[in-house]
Amino acid sequence: MAGFRAVDRQHFPLEDIPSIVRLFKQQLESSSEPDLALLSIVVGAVENSLTCNRSFSVQKETDTLGEHKLPAVEYHIAEALYSKFHALIKGAVDLTQYSGSKYATRELVKKVSDVVWNSLTRSYYKDRAHLQSLYSYLTGKAAVCK
Repeated sequence: MAGFRAVDRQHFPLEDIPSIVRLFKQQLESSSEPDLALLSIVVGAVENSLTCNRSFSVQKETDTLGEHKLPAVEYHIAEALYSKFHALIKGAVDLTQYSGSKYATRELVKKVSDVVWNSLTRSYYKDRAHLQSLYSYLTGKAAVCK
């Protein structure tokens, strides 16, 4: 669990679909492993803004994807959620036990999922099917808005 890299910071703010695609492309084509926590937070923030922001205007059929603006995903918000997630996991799971392995073991994945599941409050249980990203988990904003 490294933290935000300088190459990740340069993509922010994410304001349109091409900027999000560039971040994902950089993550997936990099020589290092993609940062799934970062990508989950970004996808969740975009999903939440598109499904819950009633003032967001609908794209015209003649617009191209490059012209379509999204509610911005700001660096400071993504970094705060990222840090919150890492603090939660590092505070509950001794990652030094797994430093010898290049890949996550089944036991590590189980421990992390147990930490997440056990940290949910009762109010989350009714919406747990909608906790699809780290963004919705960390902010308590499920993607279903009324």
